[in-house]
Amino acid sequence: MTRNIRRHTTDDFSDGVEKLTEDMERIKTDIADTARDVAGVAVSGVAAAKQGMSEAVETAKEQSRVAAESLAEQIQERPWTSVAIAAGAGILLGLYLSRRKDA
Repeated sequence: MTRNIRRHTTDDFSDGVEKLTEDMERIKTDIADTARDVAGVAVSGVAAAKQGMSEAVETAKEQSRVAAESLAEQIQERPWTSVAIAAGAGILLGLYLSRRKDA
């Protein structure tokens, strides 16, 4: 009788250890799959952000080029007006900086 109880307890314990081992392997596989999924999402997010930044830089370059061309045209059309605007901006900047030092 005692021998049957021991064998039954040992069998139950062995079954429990075996099930626990299977569960641990399943959990390990699930964690690895989740890590791969997260890495894939991160890579695609970085790629999308990089593409978006690249497009924004190209747009900014184009807008800067257009603005520079427009400014060059205006300076050529009205050179004295451009000189007066530059002088006025210089005076205002000088006043602002001199008051800033006093404060």
